[in-house]
Amino acid sequence: MSFRQIASAHHRENSRFHSGLPEGWNRDRFRQLCVCYAQIRGASAQCIRTFEIIIDMISPCAFRDPSQEPFCYARQETLIAGRGVTDRTIHNHERELEKIGLIERRLGANGARCKRKRLGLFLTPALNLFPEMLDVDVQYRSEKKEHDALRGDRSRLYRYVKHSLAVLHSLPCPSEEVEGMMVEFRSWPRSDKLKYLSLDELRAHVQAAHNLWKRTEGHVAKRGEISGGPEAGIGSHIQDQIEEEILSCNADGEATMPAAEASEPICSGSGPHSPAHCLESNHPAGTEPRKAQKLPRVNNRVLYELASTELRMHIDIAGGGEQNSCPSLYAIETGVWSRLSEIGTNVSAWLTAIDRLTIMGAILAGVITDARLSDPKLPPVVNPGGYLRGMVKADERGELNLISSFIGLLARRAREEEDGQRQDHKNRI
Repeated sequence: MSFRQIASAHHRENSRFHSGLPEGWNRDRFRQLCVCYAQIRGASAQCIRTFEIIIDMISPCAFRDPSQEPFCYARQETLIAGRGVTDRTIHNHERELEKIGLIERRLGANGARCKRKRLGLFLTPALNLFPEMLDVDVQYRSEKKEHDALRGDRSRLYRYVKHSLAVLHSLPCPSEEVEGMMVEFRSWPRSDKLKYLSLDELRAHVQAAHNLWKRTEGHVAKRGEISGGPEAGIGSHIQDQIEEEILSCNADGEATMPAAEASEPICSGSGPHSPAHCLESNHPAGTEPRKAQKLPRVNNRVLYELASTELRMHIDIAGGGEQNSCPSLYAIETGVWSRLSEIGTNVSAWLTAIDRLTIMGAILAGVITDARLSDPKLPPVVNPGGYLRGMVKADERGELNLISSFIGLLARRAREEEDGQRQDHKNRI
């Protein structure tokens, strides 16, 4: 059941009794919940402001004492409060708030309000709606979190599908199937339109985008389809080169592709018309690229082996749910961000790392940040997001050395493997 269905599930007559706010709640916190509920129900910003003025005019103790009914007896002229709205607008706001169940209008003749006669705008319905508003708020936050995650997934898929199709289009004789995939890719909605899709629509689109990515990856990985194909047993996104050879896309939209795809034949007129800092936007022409952080020579298999058990789980989930010792770069990037989010890293810290370090640098920084959580020889990391931001700040000062950190992590994993082998030997004896 969606939050809109929950909100309109029961229509009951307003009760003049309430149980008061539960322990730990006060008027201001209750106001925030009501404002969130009103936004979900589609109330306008002006209407919500009117409600905030109403609730601020009521004594805080009236919301906690079941023997009192919280009500506002201020005249409409007072509620206007110099906002440049008319009496009719305030009247419509009151009607709208009553319709969504936040207030009850008990007025005298011609809309009269009086404290002595207890005539005015009562918030008893909002107090009785408290459990439903909590359910709506929880579900709304959950759906918003999923919506944000799906849009991030689409952004990553856009980059990888674009890269794979550029590779396929650079072949001497692209097949008709490749042309069909390019047409499907161009039909994707622009990134700035995704936030207007419903959750079900966005789920369906991301699933279709994921299926297209799988198809493009399958074509790229075919033996002999690309000159200089991947090494045996290694996936199509091998990162066995320094950063300049790695597909990179940062928050400014900067994209770097290998020379074979430099012409980007599929991108003319097909890129999204999104904000300048969108992950899917193309970098403006004429901007000089920032000097990149030097990265170690590493491929997908090595990254997976260096990952912690928890991080491997997230990579496996992103790659389809099965263990894969050589996952795609998409699965690694998605898994690293999922793990960082799980341990409390803010999305802004991750996007800042991508912007400064490039995708591959941010992935390495994420793997190193996750590994530091369980390093017994170093002080524990209390704030993983702060640690990741610290690495970005160090790069800005020219003090970050990802190669050294990578070598240190390699040595640590080698020691852990030796300790495990010795322990197994002792157990067998």
